Order: sequence, then C-alpha cells, then structure tokens
Amino acid sequence: MDISKQIREGNKDMNEKEVTRRKFKMIHSNFEILNKPWWKSSYDERNVEYFISSIKHLQHVILLSLSDHENNELFWKGYLDLNHERYLLECISSECDVDLTIEFVQQQLKKPDRSLRLVKKIQNLNDAITSIFPSKFFPKLSIDNFTPLLAKQLNQHICNGLIDNAGQYRIKYVMPAQENFVYMSPYLIEDRMNELFRQCREKFKKEDLQLEEAVKFGACFYSHFLSIHPFMNGNGRVARLLLSYLLSRFTAVPFSLYIGTKTRDVYLQCLRESRSFTPNALAALILESIHLSFYNICSVMDLELTLEPKQSCCKEIWR
Repeated sequence: MDISKQIREGNKDMNEKEVTRRKFKMIHSNFEILNKPWWKSSYDERNVEYFISSIKHLQHVILLSLSDHENNELFWKGYLDLNHERYLLECISSECDVDLTIEFVQQQLKKPDRSLRLVKKIQNLNDAITSIFPSKFFPKLSIDNFTPLLAKQLNQHICNGLIDNAGQYRIKYVMPAQENFVYMSPYLIEDRMNELFRQCREKFKKEDLQLEEAVKFGACFYSHFLSIHPFMNGNGRVARLLLSYLLSRFTAVPFSLYIGTKTRDVYLQCLRESRSFTPNALAALILESIHLSFYNICSVMDLELTLEPKQSCCKEIWR
C-alpha cells in the first residue's frame, strides 16, 4: 500500500519531547468501564458490578472443585484440553472471520491437514498457548517475565511457517484493512514496546490489585499494543495471549475475547473506539469475556454454582 512520504517523515522526526510525554499515559485506570455497552440487549440488566461479583463467585466454585480433585491429573487434563480447544475455536474464528467447529479444531490438532494455512494457524496458536501457560487453570505467572521478548517469542510461535520475519519487529509502515489509520512508525516500535511493558510490570505488581482496575490496565495495554502493531502479522493473537498473561491472577487462562456470534463486529468497534486511549468499551468486552469463560468452564464441568466457596482455597489467587 502507498503511504505518503510526508507521513513517513513526520512520524520519523516526531519531536522527542512529545514521545516522552506520551509514554507515561499508556497504562492507567482513569476511566469507567462502560456499564451499558451498545451490544447488550435492552433486557440484559447485567452491569459492571454484577460481572465483577459473579466472576469472583465462579472462580471460587472452580477452585473449590480443584481442591477436591487436586491429585486427579487426568480429571483436570480433559477440562484443560477442552478449554484450550475452545480458545482456539473462538480466537481463530474472531481473528480470521471464519466459521469453525470444535470437532474441526480437535481433528486438526490430532491429524492435521498440512495443506491448509488455517490449520497451520491453529497448530501454531496451540503451540504458543502451551509455551506460555502451564497445564493449570490458574498458573502463577511472574510479572517480571512480561517483557517485549515474551511478545517476540509468542509471535515466533504464532507465525512460524506463515511469514518470513516471525518474531521480529516490522520495518514497514502498515494500515488496517479498509480503514484510514496508520499504525505506529517502525522507528518508534522498540522504544514504545519497552515502555509499555515496563508500565505493565509496574502496575500489575501491586499486591492489592483488584479485578476492576486490572481489567482497565489490561484494556489500556491491549489498545496500545495493537496501535503499536509491532509485527507484520499475528498481532491480535499475540495481544490476546499477553492479555491472558496479565489477568492470570483473576481468570482461567487462556480466556478468549468472545461473547457470541457477534463478537468480531463488537471487537473491531471496541478497538476503533479505544484509539482515543480511553478504552471503556474494550474493558467492558474483556470483563464480559472473562465472565463467559468462567461460566462455560463451570457448565462443562457441571459444577454447582450455588456452592459457598472455601476462602482458604482462593486466597492465593484472588486478593
């Protein structure tokens, strides 16, 4: 695509003081999560307070079941595998705008049709999941490992065999399809990525971090990461896994940004609105997606949702 020389030179020569000024506003919680997002039906009265309370309860229910079967590895492996397969289905369907079935995903993981590019995407994403997340619903992931190198490693997994420069920052100017928007200048990518991840490590190290604030931080990260658009391909899939990493204290991982058949349109509109760097709609989508992910896990495991959780089994995960 042709992008004018004036735009390129303008980005390249951006005033250093302006770059520095922008750095320190990337990760923040100075906004409200959208309480009644436009995609919700008029009769759906669930709000931010409901989702936060319900997520806590659903997590407690899962942790209670985990404590009852903590020595039954086969019991948990089946549900973990199903959670990964569901993630692959929802992520690839939303990212690539294709209709997949869980049976197709399961078949391609066991006996892949290597002639299909879509199958390679599924396999690569599955490899990336297993590389970053241990075989647990709630792994203890060190925020110190949340670095640009982690993003590069994930992109290398995700784009392996699909593009030539997997795991490397792009050196070209790019735009989203059918939109009048230019992603960040390649000259600024490394500096901005370093600062973005530094701010995330700082914010997510807070011992008293709560779900609502964490979701806001996560929405800011997601919005900035995709505006930087550091790689030539696979940015959305990398961003989704990194978001799961950041929120692993509060949700089963990986969780997908998925709320049903209309997800792709909602997701893209949330990204457009977040370019103003007040991602209140994106934060609402993240919160609702976490809730749906937990609810689906409980439903598949046939867990009794009215059970009172044991506080002792939850304290290490939920603060």
